[in-house]
Amino acid sequence: MAPTPVAPTPTAPTPVAPTPTAPTPVAPTPTAPTPVAPTPTAPTPVAPTPTAPTPVAPTPTAPTPVAPTSTIGTTPWGYLSIIGSGNGLGNVADASLVQTSSGDIRVYFKNGNEPQANISGFDNYIHSALSKDGGKTWSIESGVRIQVTSPVEVLPKTGGGYQAWGWKNAPGGDYLYYAESSDGLTFTEISIPGIDGTKCLTSTGVAMGPLFGDPTIAKLSDGTWLMHLQGFGVGNTGPQFARWACVATSPDGKTWTPVQSRSYGGTVDVETNPHIYMNKSGKVEWMWPNSLGVATRIGDGTTYGNPITYIKAGDPERLDLADGTELYAMGGFDHRGGGVLIFAKRITNSYQIASVTGGLPPTGKSPNAVLTWTVKGATESDISVMNLCLNKKVSDISGATVTMTTSNGVVTVVSADPANEHPCVYILVGPEKIMG
Repeated sequence: MAPTPVAPTPTAPTPVAPTPTAPTPVAPTPTAPTPVAPTPTAPTPVAPTPTAPTPVAPTPTAPTPVAPTSTIGTTPWGYLSIIGSGNGLGNVADASLVQTSSGDIRVYFKNGNEPQANISGFDNYIHSALSKDGGKTWSIESGVRIQVTSPVEVLPKTGGGYQAWGWKNAPGGDYLYYAESSDGLTFTEISIPGIDGTKCLTSTGVAMGPLFGDPTIAKLSDGTWLMHLQGFGVGNTGPQFARWACVATSPDGKTWTPVQSRSYGGTVDVETNPHIYMNKSGKVEWMWPNSLGVATRIGDGTTYGNPITYIKAGDPERLDLADGTELYAMGGFDHRGGGVLIFAKRITNSYQIASVTGGLPPTGKSPNAVLTWTVKGATESDISVMNLCLNKKVSDISGATVTMTTSNGVVTVVSADPANEHPCVYILVGPEKIMG
């Protein structure tokens, strides 16, 4: 795709799914090779959660050749830090960010087990970490924050304290969990009416449940509440995934009503948990992870402007700090190391970074085995290629290579790692470490 990164302008009320600015890729069909649209550089798989079955990356046995195309995403995010699996942590996933009254940043995350990465022995509950330097470094806080086995959404509570939503297992099926905390460390569950997931329907009336991803929630300027959540009851089988997201509204954040006319997904897959966020300007950011990146629209919660596409990421999360810094968290997964939480901040820059999609991966390998970018405005020495899940330069991974060539001021970067199956490889450009 070749989106033009401009400030989105609200349009007439159109509560419909954002349309990516590049043609929707179609997964290759092994039994009948035909020319298809370019294959995205990063397929669906992400670190799983107990309430949401994890898709397995499709592995075509007879990939169809397609012409490489350049997909230019908006790249305003400069790398800050990671929290990775290992060093006492299990498979980390699904960040939820808040700023404390003292100005620190707290991230809540799932600390789980993951058979694909041979990670076991962890409690699968919600843990937390604290940053005192704007997200550059993190200290893991001891103990369990919330005893639920699904990821959670944590938001500041009007009047002080915090409130959290997630899913909790029960004999009759998962229900929407709600809890409050005065200090952000100890949460007390409060019974709420919640949401009837059977009423989360696609545009054609098909139920998205019974399993859902973690809810993302925002309180709107008129005092009402908005929730988006990914469903797994339809479109959750490959090779061409077609998952949906449910949209629900609430007068108080406790009693929720799904709105079928605002459901989105299907033809354009909702790859991981979407995200909605009320930013410092009083606008709602709607982030929809799809095969081309994270399609982001800005509006009032009902009416949105044109999409901007950010770099591909799983489970995106936003937070504006009191000092004006805009933070962005995302998830990644590699079966060789487990999950990772990646933190970045918005940095104005003049680099032109494009992901080149299409072409053939090695036979029987994931499209992530070979990744290509072009970069303008930087030299080869300004660019590094990192697998952030492994916290290694790709060139330092056994069996992997990185090559760079420069022609007419454009640097072409090729990362080849035959064992790489998941989207966790990024280029970092310049001293700002702009991610592409």
